[in-house]
Amino acid sequence: MSCANEVTAKQLAHILGVAPSYITQLKGEGRLVRSGDGKRFLLAESRRLLSETADPAKAGVAARHAAARGAAVALEASAPGEPDEAEAPLAPSQDDPLAKRRALAQAQAEEAKARKLLRDEAVELGQLLPVDEVRSAISSAMTTLRGDLEGLPYILSAQLAAEPDEDRVKAILVDAIEHQLREAARRLGGLCA
Repeated sequence: MSCANEVTAKQLAHILGVAPSYITQLKGEGRLVRSGDGKRFLLAESRRLLSETADPAKAGVAARHAAARGAAVALEASAPGEPDEAEAPLAPSQDDPLAKRRALAQAQAEEAKARKLLRDEAVELGQLLPVDEVRSAISSAMTTLRGDLEGLPYILSAQLAAEPDEDRVKAILVDAIEHQLREAARRLGGLCA
């Protein structure tokens, strides 16, 4: 074991041509050999262990990833007896339009999930009401208000006819209309309670 055989996680990821997060995954699976200090990895021993623990069911995936990275890079990087590096997920190329679309779609999906969670929380806290309930309550309140206002002439006609003072007639009408508006507001206020 030489010092050249000891590498950091970042260096190992670069040598194997995989994402650093995949090195973390391999470390968690116990598929890498640590150096004596426990901070670094032994390159040759880790490659051997990766080769021995490679999943043969992923051979097709490995070949496809190797082809995506370029056959020359894949052939150059993997010598006989070394692990098939393509088992690791590829980091998408910055110029790959498909990867960009996929990333955008994933970001939009995550944003939609976050908005839905916020909406659900607001409904749960009573800060947001379903639109159908609001429409129904407003429609009901307006229908009732209209009926009450249309009924005022029949309720007030005798009282107003007997009143000789014009200012008193106005006050009676204002009071009756204000009462109807307060009732409508009370009915709509029940929506938020």
